Amino acid sequence: MAVAPVDRNDRSDPANLVAGKHVTCFEEPDVIYMRFNGAATTDDSLELLRRQLAMAEGKRILFFLIDAERLDNIAPEGRKAVAETLKEIPLRGMAVIKAPLKAKVVTKLVITAINLFRRDSNVNPIAFFDTEEEGQRWIAERRAMFAR
Repeated sequence: MAVAPVDRNDRSDPANLVAGKHVTCFEEPDVIYMRFNGAATTDDSLELLRRQLAMAEGKRILFFLIDAERLDNIAPEGRKAVAETLKEIPLRGMAVIKAPLKAKVVTKLVITAINLFRRDSNVNPIAFFDTEEEGQRWIAERRAMFAR
């Protein structure tokens, strides 16, 4: 049975978990999608993490697809919480799409901090793409690597 795709723009859909101005949702079979809509406060970061940990429960592998087009900044306490918390999720890659330079720097800092504390950091690369389609293709390639 095919799973209906999530309409990420439908704020009334409970699958679209809103934290502050930001959206996160789980997309079958193994993608946590996140869209930043401005700066992420500490409270925003903690709420996103809480929801993403719930999405990760029981999963063998996961990928992040992050729309960072509007990401301005992540509060320092939020960055620290992300680095400490996401090391517990079986991430196998993070595709960041549409990120301007400032968002690339912020995202790279957070991901580098996460990977510093992971035993399996070599399996959680970060890659930047101009389009979602490119990011999805990269995730599909990564997924195939771990399906063997």
